[in-house]
Amino acid sequence: MLAKRTFRTKLYLIGMIIALAPQIHYACTMIFWNDNTQAKVAARSTDLYVSDMPLLFVQPRGIERDGEGGENSLKWKSKYGSVVITAFHTTTVSDGMNEHGLIAHLLYLQKTDYGKRDEKRPALGNGLWAQYMLDNFKTVDEALAASKNLQIVSMKVHDKEWPLHLAIEDAQGNSAMIEFINGEMKVYQGQQYHVLTNEPAYSIQLKNLKRYKLFGGTLPLPGDVDPLSRFVRASSFLKTLPAPKNYIEAIAGALSVMRTVMVPFGAEDTSGSKLEDSWPTRWISLADTTNRIYFFSATTAPNIIWVDYKNLNFAEGAPLLALDPADPLLIGEVTRNLKKPV
Repeated sequence: MLAKRTFRTKLYLIGMIIALAPQIHYACTMIFWNDNTQAKVAARSTDLYVSDMPLLFVQPRGIERDGEGGENSLKWKSKYGSVVITAFHTTTVSDGMNEHGLIAHLLYLQKTDYGKRDEKRPALGNGLWAQYMLDNFKTVDEALAASKNLQIVSMKVHDKEWPLHLAIEDAQGNSAMIEFINGEMKVYQGQQYHVLTNEPAYSIQLKNLKRYKLFGGTLPLPGDVDPLSRFVRASSFLKTLPAPKNYIEAIAGALSVMRTVMVPFGAEDTSGSKLEDSWPTRWISLADTTNRIYFFSATTAPNIIWVDYKNLNFAEGAPLLALDPADPLLIGEVTRNLKKPV
């Protein structure tokens, strides 16, 4: 009898651990096709257990911001206009590009550790990290230089704290992956860093990549939805993309790679890895830093939409405009559909 009770107690404890463990993850992929002559384009997928209720905003210059970092929170006024995607109807910006072609993406990284709070440095909530970059900098070099003077801190969004890392790219083809491991900022900067997934740490991703064909190894291309496999798949297909003959082929090439790492509804991770849950792809975006065009495609809508920056007014005092980019009735260039948010 005692043995049965002990067994039931263990089962109960295991069930409680499973129930209380963090289950809400972003499972995303990002690529930057920066070595073609037609257009330097960055694309990303957003995979999540539930819709993050994305909204597309066109933001003019001159907006006053608070970094939502608590004590000694960073404050600034936006120098540059941008097009961004927000999450959960909050100030969190998960993706976007500013008027000078700087692109920023937030992705989930479970092992993120921003370190102990240093009250002497101004704090920036991680949900505003991408927004801060887009508001203030033209290039990756500028953004990285300024990052040394502030501290990223975790903030609650949708009743949860989200451990996040950041990818940024610019019109010159430069890129940087920024993450915090064991309280230390790790930066991978250079045109050779052009793929990112949510898990695991970037150093592990780069080491794992060398095990596969096209990167010095012998393993065949993996087909499962695990983030390590998505990293390998995106890196491989990005490497073998043919040089585009025109702009359409540049956009089509980047989108073709992204479609190989999208996660279908109901997909299961058969890799055996415990790094991440297999959440379906909710949307993908593509930012053309050369021509300043921002594309968006929701998996629940039949069409791709885009905003051409030539049609936008980023002047200080211009209205803030928005739309629901997942609206299934939208198609093509959607500047005419932008409205003042209510």
